[in-house]
Amino acid sequence: MRYHDGIQKAITYIEDNLKNEILLEDIAKVVGFSMYHFHRIFQSTVKESVSEYIRRRRLTNAAYDILHSDARLVDIALEYQFETHESFTRAFKKMFQVTPGLYRKNKQRMLIREKQRITEKNLRYLYGGMAMEPKIVVKDEFTVVGLTCSTTLQESKVPALWEAFLARVGEIPNRVSPNVMMGISEFSTNHVHEAFTYMACVPVSSADEMPEGMVCKTIPKREYVVVTHKGKLDALGNAFDFIYGSWLPKSGYDLVEADDFEIYDERFRGADNDESEVDIYIPVRKTSEERSAV
Repeated sequence: MRYHDGIQKAITYIEDNLKNEILLEDIAKVVGFSMYHFHRIFQSTVKESVSEYIRRRRLTNAAYDILHSDARLVDIALEYQFETHESFTRAFKKMFQVTPGLYRKNKQRMLIREKQRITEKNLRYLYGGMAMEPKIVVKDEFTVVGLTCSTTLQESKVPALWEAFLARVGEIPNRVSPNVMMGISEFSTNHVHEAFTYMACVPVSSADEMPEGMVCKTIPKREYVVVTHKGKLDALGNAFDFIYGSWLPKSGYDLVEADDFEIYDERFRGADNDESEVDIYIPVRKTSEERSAV
């Protein structure tokens, strides 16, 4: 339950510091995860990003203080780390559909819109996950050729990259299979705010000949957990949520700081087809406890 305990530590740290500056890097250090892995595990478990959780918890606590104290609204805003009264008012109205001033005047709590603290009990419930059948495989070293882009989670350039790649994929010689394409997310220490490299590519038997503007990459032999996503691509995140939020904490495996990827083969029938299947590969290794027991 190392990952479960880590998320609980993160939530405790957040709750203890709602009135202080909270840096994602500091939370990751507290729980002992890399920024990249921490963000993905947290979001898959809690179903919102770390920054979203922090903002909602601050607004919920601020709403309580508005009703149960005589503190000035501007002081409450600054206490909960909003830079200005105006930015606090905008965020508060977006969440509660009413300004802080009217909220205090009406003296009526809006429980349905409040973000309650994640507790040990409901954290365990969130780890329930989906009904998928992951498998552990060892994939031999392979080489791919394709196009790359630098992108972020907030402003993804991946769809445009795939469009450009599909228009040129026929130029690539020495393909291992005419039906297999891959999307590789290169490992980054921080996927939350920083750019990372994504590659649309195909496996090749030789990279001696490459079309202009394309690059090659060799992935070493490695162990992976593999989950097959079935359905439209816009729901692909559900599979990642299952891996990080449900399977991982019970698995006896740790994440490895290495590239993950998707494989699109003849089972993939299009982004909007409910029958499409995509295999997701996440690099893992047995936990130190599991390795020492072998």
